[in-house]
Amino acid sequence: MTDDPLTMETIAPWDGRRVPVTLIGGYLGAGKTTAINEFLRRTDRPVAVLVNDVGEINIDSALIKRRHGDTLELTDGCVCCSLSEGLANAFDSLRARPEPPDHVVLELSGVADPARVAPWADSDGFRLDGIVVLIDADQFSDRLDDQRTASFVTTQLGAADLFVLTKVDLVDEAGLGAVEERLSALQPEVPVRRAGGAQDAGALLDVGTRRPGGVADTPLAQLFDPHTVETRPLPQPISREDLDALLDALPSDTVRAKGVAVGPDGARHLIQQVGRRRRISPLPQAEDQAPTDLVVIRL
Repeated sequence: MTDDPLTMETIAPWDGRRVPVTLIGGYLGAGKTTAINEFLRRTDRPVAVLVNDVGEINIDSALIKRRHGDTLELTDGCVCCSLSEGLANAFDSLRARPEPPDHVVLELSGVADPARVAPWADSDGFRLDGIVVLIDADQFSDRLDDQRTASFVTTQLGAADLFVLTKVDLVDEAGLGAVEERLSALQPEVPVRRAGGAQDAGALLDVGTRRPGGVADTPLAQLFDPHTVETRPLPQPISREDLDALLDALPSDTVRAKGVAVGPDGARHLIQQVGRRRRISPLPQAEDQAPTDLVVIRL
C-alpha cells in the first residue's frame, strides 16, 4: 500500500460523510500528551485520537473499556490508536469502522512537520479542520536560537493555524510578551492563545468536533477564555466573490469562523476558517443542511 493518500484508490466511507481532523504539533516537551489526556477526559462525544504510541498516553484506567493490539476502546465511545504501523494503517482502521468518529485528533511527534502529514487529513472520509501548534513558552526562545533545533521549530511554526502557549506559569509577563512578539514577527497572521493549564489546552483541541446542530456548529463559548462569540448574517444567496470579501473583512483576532452559505445556483457550501486557514467546500449529500449565519470566535 502506498503512503501517499493522494494516490490511494479507496471508496469514500460513511456515505460521503467527512470527519474533521485536528493536527497537534509542537516540539518535544510542549505538552501535547498532557493536552490530549485532558481532551479525552472532557469530551462528551465519540472521538478518535491517533498517537505515536498508545502506551505513552496514561489514560485513566476507569475510561478504558478494552484493549486490542495497538488500539484502546474507551468507555465513552472514544478510541485511541497507535501510529506505530504508519498513517496509512491508522486511517484505514478508522475507515473500516461501521460508524465514523465525530472528530479525529492526531498527535505529531516532537520533530514532525505538520505540513507533510496534512494531506492525510484530507484523505477519503476526512477533512483537515486545523493545525494547532503547542509552544513551550519557557523554552521557546532557547529552542529557536539553538541551531540544532531551530529548523524543527520554524518548520512547525510555518504550518500552524493557531499557536497555543503552554507552561505559561513558568514565565513572567515580560517573557510571555517577548515570545508573542517573536511569533508575530515570524508568522504575523497566526493567532496566539495562552493556555492557562492542561484544561485550557485540552479545550482548544475541541475546535473540530461535530455538534448536534450540524457541521457548521462551533464549540460552546467556554472553550475560549477570554474570547467573544459573534453571529454575523450571511446574505442568502451570496456569490463567491462577496463571500471572500466578507471573510477578508473579519477582525484580525479571529481564530474561528464557520457557517453554511448558499450560492446563486442553490448549492450549499461549508465555510471553515481556523486561524489563517480558510476553506469553502461543497457540502456532500451526507452533510447537507440549511444555510446558517456565520459564527465568529475572537480572542
